Amino acid sequence: MKNYLIIPHLQIKNANAASSPYTVGFPSMTAWLGMIHALQRRIQQHDELHSISFPRMAIACHKCDLQVFRDKENYYGYLIGTANPLKKSRKTGEFERPPFIEEARCHLEVSLLVEVEGLKGNLKDACEEVICKELPRLKAAGGDIVLHANDYKRWKIEPVDEDSEQDIRRVKGKLMPGYVVIGRQDLLTYEEGKDALDKLLETMQVQYSANKDAGGNLIGWTRSKVIADGWLVPIAVGFRDLSGKLKVKEQRSYEYDHHFVEPLISVGEFVMPYRCSSIEEMMWEYRYNEAEGLYLCSNAGNRNVRIEEEA
Repeated sequence: MKNYLIIPHLQIKNANAASSPYTVGFPSMTAWLGMIHALQRRIQQHDELHSISFPRMAIACHKCDLQVFRDKENYYGYLIGTANPLKKSRKTGEFERPPFIEEARCHLEVSLLVEVEGLKGNLKDACEEVICKELPRLKAAGGDIVLHANDYKRWKIEPVDEDSEQDIRRVKGKLMPGYVVIGRQDLLTYEEGKDALDKLLETMQVQYSANKDAGGNLIGWTRSKVIADGWLVPIAVGFRDLSGKLKVKEQRSYEYDHHFVEPLISVGEFVMPYRCSSIEEMMWEYRYNEAEGLYLCSNAGNRNVRIEEEA
């Protein structure tokens, strides 16, 4: 028996859609796990709740509205900027518009499923009360959490028997209709003569091949991609340590070692929750490999996958 915090249909405005220096789209998994970790730290400040922890979580996306403009005749989209307040120029003394900084933003509607450990005795009601107070004060992937009347009353901690098919269906139902994000690192297999970026781009591609008859006339097209029915996206899943432990002048905190890192990009797949055989398959958690300098967000469960093409 495990306890899960279920936060259905959370509205988020102006979340950071630049999940890495290379990609724009759904926020990175480090942002979601970071928000839950920040919530955990706030809860542990209460003496009676110091044993509570949130080791894993799943996220279901119901709506992702990327703030871009695209006219009818143009394939490419342009990021919609914000009009920043005027500031006074030091040279002229007049008020001027600050330089334009391109920022990728998106509005989201998501549901969160968070595993809760250390919930002992009759702490459930106290933990739910603190969560309802602290979560709206946090940033969700850099965006603002928007609450409507009595939304927080649906934020509940529920016991789930993972051997009970009925309990599993009940949890999945609360994430519907939506798409949970699962990791598909298995699609980035090494191939001779291709680097990791080439393989990532190849995995994202939808290819069309012309079909011609014996006379060379076009009779149709064949569409193919890595997973015929899958919705694949590049997603940031952590960082790689480049420098090791350092002490840098004027670093944010001298209590902790400083590291120079680079983001790690992988492939994520959006699937309906009912396609997952268990709750484990949807959950993400931190994994730290000190020997290789990897700080990762990865799926806790395994998934049997099929790579296929459609004609």
